[in-house]
Amino acid sequence: MQRITRPIGGINKWLHFLPISLHKIVDQILRHIFSNTTFAPLFQGKMLAPYPVHNVQSFGLSSVLEADTKKIVTVVHDTFEKEGLAIVVACGRDTISYASSVRFLAPDNVFVIQIQHPRYRLDRFDLVVTPRHDYYALTAKGQQEIPRLFRTWITPREPPGPNVVLTAGALHQADSATLRIAATNWHDELAPLTKPLVVVNIGGPTRNCNYGVDLAKQLVSSLHKVLKTCGSVRISFSRRTPQKRRIYVELDFLLQNLTRT
Repeated sequence: MQRITRPIGGINKWLHFLPISLHKIVDQILRHIFSNTTFAPLFQGKMLAPYPVHNVQSFGLSSVLEADTKKIVTVVHDTFEKEGLAIVVACGRDTISYASSVRFLAPDNVFVIQIQHPRYRLDRFDLVVTPRHDYYALTAKGQQEIPRLFRTWITPREPPGPNVVLTAGALHQADSATLRIAATNWHDELAPLTKPLVVVNIGGPTRNCNYGVDLAKQLVSSLHKVLKTCGSVRISFSRRTPQKRRIYVELDFLLQNLTRT
């Protein structure tokens, strides 16, 4: 297992549109040029720490190495005769250039699987695994909803080829067995609640949505209105939920007694 990290902090939040390899080069150049100037704080980025690896007990994050295309290709070549074809599984936008480079440099020794749609040149991969909704713009309903002017800007522009596997949604670990176990574990707490039960999942900020206090207030206001016609509410926070927003929602619900259990 290897990981790919992207610089963050300072001006880097405006450079995420760049391919990760170019982003790293630009980050190094800017930090070198402005390291001893008054503009240094703007360019003092840091490497983005990936999410923790779950369900893995044999190693920690410190042992997960940064991806190196040349080293991967070397290992693939060295182990081919003894172990056969190597399978490389890559996931996410930032892995596209790495995975495609490995296949380009060792086409006869590797089978590359790219999870999440790379948007163009799918022939760079042996297999692409992507949600069916990525092709929504090509469906009859999508064609009706999307103005013709914008269709040329939306990818993918071609139907899925033979090397594309479509899934119902994003890949996750919530299979039938997991859901049954969760239902058993939560039964005693959720069963007594008045129905219907509204479950609100709160995540964190993204580049397209700066989740702040104003949005938290809007959410609470909306829940106040919904609760007039429902039985109970339960809120689930993710690890990316900012602590201040989380406390605000929790306190508001506590003070207003919105759970009505």
